[in-house]
Amino acid sequence: MRIRLQLALLSTALLVSACSSADAGVNATRADATASATTQPATTQPATTQPATTQPTDTAAPTVPTVPGGDEPSVVDPDGLGDELYPPLGNPGYDVQHYDVDLTYDGDSQQLDAIVGIDLIASEARDEFTLDATFTGVESVVVDGTAATFAEDSPELRISLPEQWAAGDEARVEITYSIIAGPEVGADLFPIGWFDTPGGSYVLNEPDGARSWLPSNDHPSDKATFRFVIHTAPGITGVANGRLVEHTVDAAGETWVWDNPDPTATYLLLVLTGDYEIIEGVGPDGLPLLSVVLAKDRTVTQPYIDTIESQIDFFDDFFGPYPLSTYGLAITDSFGGLAMETTGRSLFSREDFSNGVVGYTQDLLLAHELAHQWFGDAVTPAVWKDIWLNESFATYAQWMWLAEVGYATVDEQASDALRRRDGRSTAEPTADDLFGFNSYDGGATILHALRLTVGDDNFFAILRAWVAENSGTSQTTADFIALAERVAAQDLTEFFDTWLFAVSVPAVFP
Repeated sequence: MRIRLQLALLSTALLVSACSSADAGVNATRADATASATTQPATTQPATTQPATTQPTDTAAPTVPTVPGGDEPSVVDPDGLGDELYPPLGNPGYDVQHYDVDLTYDGDSQQLDAIVGIDLIASEARDEFTLDATFTGVESVVVDGTAATFAEDSPELRISLPEQWAAGDEARVEITYSIIAGPEVGADLFPIGWFDTPGGSYVLNEPDGARSWLPSNDHPSDKATFRFVIHTAPGITGVANGRLVEHTVDAAGETWVWDNPDPTATYLLLVLTGDYEIIEGVGPDGLPLLSVVLAKDRTVTQPYIDTIESQIDFFDDFFGPYPLSTYGLAITDSFGGLAMETTGRSLFSREDFSNGVVGYTQDLLLAHELAHQWFGDAVTPAVWKDIWLNESFATYAQWMWLAEVGYATVDEQASDALRRRDGRSTAEPTADDLFGFNSYDGGATILHALRLTVGDDNFFAILRAWVAENSGTSQTTADFIALAERVAAQDLTEFFDTWLFAVSVPAVFP
C-alpha cells in the first residue's frame, strides 16, 4: 500500500511512498547497517512445512466487521460501508465482480474519456445504489442495457435503477464520462489520483484516489478482476495491472489491452501512459515477469529488474509460492520517494532508481513492495484500520531482506524499532496517522515478538497459511489472530493484548 514516509536516506524532503512511512520504514542508519554487514541472524531460516494452497475468491458482499480492540464507527455514512476511518468509502448493497475500463487520455489537455463496465451481484433489495466518484462529467449510465437516471453528488454517483434489484441479482452497469484528470487531496491530506507527467501520466490511489477518476466501489473489502483498454497517441504506451493481451496500432494511435485475473482492490490499480519500454521475462517456477520503464532509462534500470528473481526466491521460502499471476516493476517519472505495491507490478519513481546501483534504499523499497504482493495484494485488509496487516508485514519482510544482503540483522532492526515506538496502539491508527511509524516499523516489532513467542516454525507457518488460505480475499485482524492461534495451537490473547492492542508495549522482546 502506499505509505508516505520520510526516508532518511533520500534527499527529497517529502516522500510519498506507497510503502514507506513517516519514518519511511527505515529504522537503521546506513552506518549501523554497514557495521553488521557480515552477520546473519540464525532465526531467518524458513520453516519446512507448507500449507495447502487453496485460493478462495472474493464472492461475499463487502463487509466491515468490528475487530478486537475496536469500536463501532463513530460516524455512520448511509452511502458508505461503515469504515471507521473513512466512513464515506465503499457502497452498500452489492459486490463487484469485474471492471472493464476503457480509457483515452490526452496529455496535452489532460482530458480523460472513459467507459467503465461493472459486473456486480446485489446483496440486498435495492431501487437505487451509489458508486464512489468525486468528479463530475458523467454523460450516461446504463444498467443491463437500459438507460438509468443518475445524480452527481460528490463523493457519490447516485443511480436510480430501471428495475429493482433483489438479493442475488446479477447486473451490468456502464458509465460513460469525460473529465479533466488531475490529483486531488485525499482523506489523509496527501495528493492522490491522476498525475500528469512530461509525456504521460500515472495514478496513485491509496487510500481513496481511485474514486477521483474511476466510478467504483472504492474500498479494500470489495476486490474484483479488471480488464483495461487504454487508447494512446502514436508512440505512447498504455500500461495497467496484469498481462498485456493485445496491442494494436492504426492511424488514430495505439490501443493496449491488459487483463488482470487477480482479485484487486481499487487502491492497488496501476495505470501509466508514456514512452515506456516493456521488458518481459520468466521468474521462479515459470512466473511471468513484465516490467515497464521509461525508454530513456532502459539501461540504467536493468540492475533493479535483475533483483526480482532473487528476491522472490528468498521470500517464497518463508511466505509460500508467489501468490499472483505475474510480477514486475513499473518505474515512472514522479517525485522521489514514490513506492506503491500496485497489484502484480510495483510502482516506483525514477528519481530513486537513477544510477543503476542497488544500494540500501533500493533494496529496502524493492523488498518492501514485493512483500506486499503476499501481504496486502493477495490478502487485503477488510478495513483501513487494519493497515498493519499490510505495512507491518511488508516492513518485517524488508528487514529480512536487508539482513539477507548484509545490512543489519533482523534482531538489530527490530530492537531499534522497539526503542522508537511511541505511546500509541498499532491496532488503533487514526486517519491522520494511518501511514505512521506504528503501522510500519512499530508494527513490525509485534511480528518479531510473535516470532519469538511461537518459534520460527510456527511463525512462518502462520504467514504461509495466512496467504494460502486467504489469497484473493479481504480479511481482518480478528481473522489473523484466529489463524495464528490455530496454527500455533495456543491461546495468544495475552500476547496480542500486550503487543498489538496496547498503547504502550513492553520495552524488551519476549
